[in-house]
Amino acid sequence: MPDKPIPEQDPITSKSYAAHYLIATIILIATLFWALWDEAWGQRPWKPFQEQFKQRYGAFLNTARTKSQEAEKAIAKDQDYAELSAAVKKAADDSAVAAKAAREKLDDAGARLLAVQSVFTDRRAYVNALTYELETSESASSKAGKQKDIDNYKAQQATVEFPDGTRKKYNFEELERTYNDIRDERTKLSLELGDVLKPVTDARAKLDEYVTDHMVDLTPAQIDGLKKKVSDWDPKIVQINVAEANIVDRCESCHMGAREPLKITAAALTPKSEKKPDEYANAFVSHPMPELLNVHDPDKFGCSPCHQGNGRATTSVEKAHGNYEHWLWPLFPKENAQAGCQTCHAADMVLVSGDVQFATINAGKDLFRQRGCNGCHRYEGYDKEPEDLNNIGQQIKQIETEKKDNLKQAAYVMKLADAAESNKEANELNQQGVNLRVANSKLDGRLQQLDFQSHSLMQDMKKIGPNLKDVRLKLNKSWIPVWLKKPSEFRPTTKMPNFRLNDHQIQAISAFIWQSGFTDSLPKHKPGNAEHGKELFESRGCLACHSIGEGDQMRGGTFAANLTRVGEKANYDYLVRWIHNARERTRPYCPYEKKDIGPEDYAKKGLPYQWDLGHSKCPNDGHELQVQNMTVMPSLRLAPEDAEDIATYLISQKKQEPSSYADASFMDDPKLKEEGKK
Repeated sequence: MPDKPIPEQDPITSKSYAAHYLIATIILIATLFWALWDEAWGQRPWKPFQEQFKQRYGAFLNTARTKSQEAEKAIAKDQDYAELSAAVKKAADDSAVAAKAAREKLDDAGARLLAVQSVFTDRRAYVNALTYELETSESASSKAGKQKDIDNYKAQQATVEFPDGTRKKYNFEELERTYNDIRDERTKLSLELGDVLKPVTDARAKLDEYVTDHMVDLTPAQIDGLKKKVSDWDPKIVQINVAEANIVDRCESCHMGAREPLKITAAALTPKSEKKPDEYANAFVSHPMPELLNVHDPDKFGCSPCHQGNGRATTSVEKAHGNYEHWLWPLFPKENAQAGCQTCHAADMVLVSGDVQFATINAGKDLFRQRGCNGCHRYEGYDKEPEDLNNIGQQIKQIETEKKDNLKQAAYVMKLADAAESNKEANELNQQGVNLRVANSKLDGRLQQLDFQSHSLMQDMKKIGPNLKDVRLKLNKSWIPVWLKKPSEFRPTTKMPNFRLNDHQIQAISAFIWQSGFTDSLPKHKPGNAEHGKELFESRGCLACHSIGEGDQMRGGTFAANLTRVGEKANYDYLVRWIHNARERTRPYCPYEKKDIGPEDYAKKGLPYQWDLGHSKCPNDGHELQVQNMTVMPSLRLAPEDAEDIATYLISQKKQEPSSYADASFMDDPKLKEEGKK
């Protein structure tokens, strides 16, 4: 087949693709540089934040250090500081000679240890290698050969040159023993040096504690530590990882000032050239409630459980805050920030950190209750009086802590006012200090209000089980182990479950309950008229709640206990007191101190042992006492004689005599009490 003629304009030889390649190369190089930029900066917008924080916070620390130095100089003028400083100097002078001698001995021991160690570690490593070969050898002959090599090597002499120029030779065992002896000697010398310097250390610790207690801000040394941390900072993602909750939050990659010990405001980190805070300054501020982080450590709780947002995202502010269509939990806006408290505290009617900081969420919870929402919508925490009392106790403690913090903050702003550059700034700061003191007056009113609330709650509350502190006063001692063994056997209608305890556990729990009870004495009562008591029991409405009889013979209500066998377990004098006034307590209880208050507490304050609704203040702290039993049993307005008659009737309700129960003297054994407590 003849060849085709060659065209005059052959595209392979006459047309150039240089321009196409050039354009493609330029696009490729541009794409490469863009990819590198995007990898280093575009996908890492937190880097500029960290650079800005490093610059701005460093400058802020320089200013703070100057102020801290001035404060420290002012403290150094105090007489107490001078005395503590003199004590440090005296302790240092007194221990100087002994400390110098101890350091010389310690340095000598360290040098000798280093000389021995340089030889011993090499030889030990070789012995370990031979030992490994011995352990991995399979044949007996090979093992015997390796063991011989080890023995021969250990028998070889090694020369150690000590710092004083002397040379000594040791075999392996001698070398190891010498190494251990010198190491123990160095440890002993270190302890001796510590004992010599202890007076200096203690005196310096007292001086440092004095400075810390009297410094409103950080000390210059503490600020120097922060400056070093900032200057050494390299850009990196700051991550909180709470593995057990599957939480990964990288919020502090940008919000770097959230947990800094100094109070950082947006204005403090705004460049002088700017009229108002920029996005960097707003991102670097301290957490608005740093005291909250003490009980909600971000390292344990993370950030997003409270604030929402996408804690893992780092490629843009929009994604990190969860403000895009693919994220279901966007960051709470500032006005709704307290909504995050519901994550854990949905069942709490009042948040314990105070109603000033959490006014919004507390108002919402209060509206939920006040408007009757919980009448139809069941919500845990809104219908339990014990929770009310517990919340009040927590609020009282929080308010007292807040009062102390307010006093310290007032002193701080007053000090800033004295150093203010203008009268306007000084007046504003002085007003802040006055406001804090006024706030404390309001908190005092709030404390009084809470005490009134607790006073009412403690009259109306009822616990499911009885108060076991009265066990020695109200029960037959020998009956308690029988009851614990199987409650339903004694009273089939009881709500108390059978715990399937073994005999030893029953003895231990019985001993703990018995020995933990009150030992106060009860007034003695004469026996009453059982027939009249039976008539009163049936006519005064007791059977509306209580029942008598068992099985088909049972009559009465099911709300309260069945009293058929009460005569086997109850103490007659206690029963009279209970029937006459069920709310009468043996001792008042202080919810704030979490203890029962006795005559000794009143005696310490020189007060008579008198407590009732009109005398319900704790002698120790002035808070409301619980002066009545928490029970729903009504007052039947009985005369003392009528109460004795009813008690006499009830004490006759029994199937066997109390004395027929097995002896329970083991309940007085202190060892059993400790076991029962566990």
